[in-house]
Amino acid sequence: MRKIITSLAICLVLVACSNDDDNNAIPENQVTKAEVLTNYANIVYQSYLDSYNGAVSVQTAVNTFLATKNEVNYNAIKTAWLAAREPYGQTEAYRFASGPIDEEGEPWSIANEGQMNAWPLEEAIIDYVSEDSRVQGAGIFSFNIISDASITIDESSVISFNEYENNESAVTTGWHAIEFLLWGQDNTNPADDKPGVRTFTDYTTEANADRRGEYLKIATDLLVKDLNDLVTTWNVGGAYRTVFNDLDENTALQQIITGPFTMVGDELSSERMLAPVKNTGGLNGWGQEDEHSCFSDNTHRDIFTNAQGSYNVIFGKYDTISGASFYDLVKQANPEQAQILKNSADEAMAKVAVIVNNDKPFDYLITKEEADDTNKGPVLQAVDALMDLGNEISASASAIGINLN
Repeated sequence: MRKIITSLAICLVLVACSNDDDNNAIPENQVTKAEVLTNYANIVYQSYLDSYNGAVSVQTAVNTFLATKNEVNYNAIKTAWLAAREPYGQTEAYRFASGPIDEEGEPWSIANEGQMNAWPLEEAIIDYVSEDSRVQGAGIFSFNIISDASITIDESSVISFNEYENNESAVTTGWHAIEFLLWGQDNTNPADDKPGVRTFTDYTTEANADRRGEYLKIATDLLVKDLNDLVTTWNVGGAYRTVFNDLDENTALQQIITGPFTMVGDELSSERMLAPVKNTGGLNGWGQEDEHSCFSDNTHRDIFTNAQGSYNVIFGKYDTISGASFYDLVKQANPEQAQILKNSADEAMAKVAVIVNNDKPFDYLITKEEADDTNKGPVLQAVDALMDLGNEISASASAIGINLN
């Protein structure tokens, strides 16, 4: 009889333990915050790696052109630059997240974002510009680096002139400095649907051709170097990847969600889209100077990739990578808010796609917009949708206990 009672007691203990485990276990098909953070870090690493590889292709094309200067090789650099912008544009969603591209002064910091992707660019500090354009933009310089033979063109000097005399538009490095060196100013009428018209002869027979080539090579090599640093620090075991892994989960979640929240709700919608609309008018519609890629007329793709990068973070997807996401956490906590978030994100991407698929360039579209509540075209409709998405990202963060400032 004692054996039967003992066996029964053991069974009751096992059942009780089993029930306790079930209460503490993660429900089937639900994700953890740790899984979301790991997937995010994998996406960041891969997209920076793709950006680096794209920049290396630009570097290879530059070296080929400088060895054999002809129009075919020159156009090959432009093609490589446009291709490399596709993955990099998506990495912009990792900004504002207290990570290595924005933070300075930390052991894991990389050259700040202003050295890689700053804009608008007051191009007169780099090279010759048209006389008409000297009255436009944020700064007027009495010299330019390429024509001033007293300035040695090397990495240190090019970096030293970036944001010269605390002028944020004195951009001398990064994607857009290279863009200007390839396309030159876009002084065409927006309705003509043309980017800048710089030709390869600026590197062969025109004044300062050799110095221009030196500058192009230095700027490209520096961009490759900075991107390689980002790849290294985000790789498994890298300096910042280690810091990121050690963050409190809620702190890390707040940081990564702040990226797309700020990008779609302010940086992209307001600074990169609304500001050019407000500043149109004047000579040839000079609101185009506020375009992100005003020299190449690639701004429509910048807008799309910035929005896509934010979408990637929300839903935990990039290229072939797909995993636990911020959206999954919201869906577990508040399915109704998750659906609102999904609908808002899809609506924003649909509105942005209209800009991309339009048969006119961004600088033409902004001349037809009104920066008020009337006559809204595709740009301002997309602005509204992106701002709405920013609001829903904030509401969704609150649903999982994260407060976005």
